[in-house]
Amino acid sequence: MATPKRVIYNTLENLKSDDFTVFIWHLENPTEGIEPIPESKLENANRQKVVDLMVKQYTDKAGTIAVKVLRDMKQNDLASDLERKLQGDVPAGGGASSSGTSVTPQTTGVTMTIRSSNGGTVNAPLIHGCVVNGSVNLNSKDKP
Repeated sequence: MATPKRVIYNTLENLKSDDFTVFIWHLENPTEGIEPIPESKLENANRQKVVDLMVKQYTDKAGTIAVKVLRDMKQNDLASDLERKLQGDVPAGGGASSSGTSVTPQTTGVTMTIRSSNGGTVNAPLIHGCVVNGSVNLNSKDKP
């Protein structure tokens, strides 16, 4: 499983030189609420150094900030791909049911059954940590 640092680096590898320069500019001049990385640290920085600086400055938010910068640059395909890969960077077996029993993550388009502590069941499509393009319908089947 790739680390967030490697996932960010691999994404930056897809930027052309001019786009990478724009990415760095956005880190020096971020939107409100994001601490800028000083220009002196980013001067002549290669992709590896930029990722290292981002992780040092933003810790666990480095991936989210990279996605935001890519969206600000109108690199929406790269941003969506990075976001999807970062969300997929969750250890297997990390979910839990309402009864506290571990739930194995499922693949896209699967319905899973969760047994509650009072003996009832909940059938729900797995939608956590995914990107949905288009409409989604969730129907409730209440029993009297």
